[in-house]
Amino acid sequence: MTAKEVKANLNKPVKLSGKAGNYILSGAIFRKGKQGFFYQAELQDTKSNNSIVIAKLEDVEPAKGSACENA
Repeated sequence: MTAKEVKANLNKPVKLSGKAGNYILSGAIFRKGKQGFFYQAELQDTKSNNSIVIAKLEDVEPAKGSACENA
């Protein structure tokens, strides 16, 4: 997923590469590290509402039938 796709997929189902499970894209984080700026995705686990995963934005893809996939 790219930074431009975040707004269209916010609060919608997404998949995380290499991980089984269903997530909701609850936010995106813009950070500065030693090698420059980068984005991270905040994903809420659909089975446990109190659990979030912070992942690389590049590793997140829209779930089947979501807004960005149909665009």
